[in-house]
Order: sequence, then C-alpha cells, then structure tokens
Amino acid sequence: MKSRFLSCAFLLAFGAAWAQQTLNNDTVVKMVKSGLGDSVIISMIQSEPGAYTITPDTMIALKQSGVSDAVLSAMAAKGGTSANAIAAADPNDPLAPHDSGIYLLTKDREGKPEMIPLERAAYSGAKTGGMFASAVTYGIAKVKTKAVIPGPHASIRDSEPSSVFYFYFEDKAAGLGRSSPFQVGNLSSPNQFALVKLQMNKNNRETVIGEFNSFEASSGTDSKDMVQFKSERIRSGVYKVNAGSLQPGEYCFLAAGPGAAVGGRTGAYGAGAGVAADIFDFGVGTE
Repeated sequence: MKSRFLSCAFLLAFGAAWAQQTLNNDTVVKMVKSGLGDSVIISMIQSEPGAYTITPDTMIALKQSGVSDAVLSAMAAKGGTSANAIAAADPNDPLAPHDSGIYLLTKDREGKPEMIPLERAAYSGAKTGGMFASAVTYGIAKVKTKAVIPGPHASIRDSEPSSVFYFYFEDKAAGLGRSSPFQVGNLSSPNQFALVKLQMNKNNRETVIGEFNSFEASSGTDSKDMVQFKSERIRSGVYKVNAGSLQPGEYCFLAAGPGAAVGGRTGAYGAGAGVAADIFDFGVGTE
C-alpha cells in the first residue's frame, strides 16, 4: 500500500511539472532517458495533452532512442500526427506540421496567408579582392574574401511591411535537422544563423566573409551587413523569426559553422559562408 501511494504521489508531482506544456515526441524521449518506467510514462500520455508525430520514420527514431513498444502504442492510441494528417494539414498554417526548413510567411494575391519555403542558394564559392592594393601598400591594405551567390536576384521575394519566417527543425530529408546533408554543427535554433543583407552587382550577389593583411586576419560576416532579428520558440523544433521592416534588397540566412560566433566577425570563425554550407536566400521588394 505504501509503495502504491508513493508511486501515485510521484506521478502527480511529475505531472504537475509537465502540465504547462503539451507532451510530444521529444518529451517522451526525455522521460525515457530520465529513467521513468513505462507505466508512469503511459499514464502521463493518457492523462496529459499531447501532440505526437506518428510516422514510420519517427517511430523508428523513437525506438532507437529507447522508447518501448508499449509506450509507442500508447502514443499511437492517444492520437498523433500521421503521415496522412501531415499531407492533409493546411500548408499555409504556421502551426501545422511542415517539412523542415525555413519558411517565409507572406500573403498571396488574394491577401490570404501563404507559407513559402526558402530554397538553398546555389553557393558558387568565394572570391578574393584587393590583392593589388595590398601589394602596393606592402600588406597594409586589407584583402577581402566574399561569398558569391549566382544571379542578381533571389526567386523568392517578400512584399510585406514586416518580414516573418518560421524555422522547422525536424529529422527529415528536406531540412535543417540532423538529417541535413551538410551536417553544419547540428543545427537546432535560428540563433545559429545570421541574417545578412547581400551586396548586389550585375551578375551575382555577395557578402564579405573575411579579410586579412600582413598584421591580422578575421573571418565571418561583416557586421555592417548583419541584420538583427528576434526569434520565439513556438514548440519543440519550431521557431518564429521576426526580422522587422527590411529595406528593399537581397538577403540570406547563413548557417554558422562549428564554433562560430553568430552576430559578427571573430578571429577564428564567424557566421558567414566561409564556414557555412547552408545559405537560404530571398529578396525584399520587387526586382
């Protein structure tokens, strides 16, 4: 009797700790890794609000994380987001399930909300300029290295007075999570990205990612091209990013590489294409 009383007391205490958030795949994994037994976890699943993603891929991932078949069955019985539900969900609702990636929230021609996924830019490498000036000044003038994106304009454009984006970090082939083919520092937050205004010329867009002379060197995005933004965690793996009123021009989100300091240039790494593989470009205003 005493054992049952203690179990019930523990369950009530634990339930109170989680009551302020909706249970999901991540919280179930946390409970498993914390050492809670199946009976406690199943009771939580049955009694608390939950939003579970139930697809073959997520079930396999949960199993690999140590979630038992009994707990998986309870999650499925409680009701989750199936593959069919994902397909049927409104793609223009930011709170609906989305494949991982960065989405621009804008409006269509009828004034209705529209979610447009940003595409990875065809990053064509870097170029170096200022070598002649450096040579004639005996290494005093700085040489600049720039990341180059082909084409003068991005195909995706925002015409809204305030630019809003949604970041979805999921383990799917489309996107930003651990399954990203670039594996850039295990991306999991918008704070690992820099929002940069690109310099434009006739044939491409570019941004400074480093500079050096005979006395010093630095890498990362030039601070004068950086744009501040605010991020808000909506739920596990989903963030709303408000970039405010952006001036017309060309922009991109750059993923910082391992050890990068997003927000400015550093002596070792910085948020810039020199140490980044993921670049998502967009434009503001008409071309």
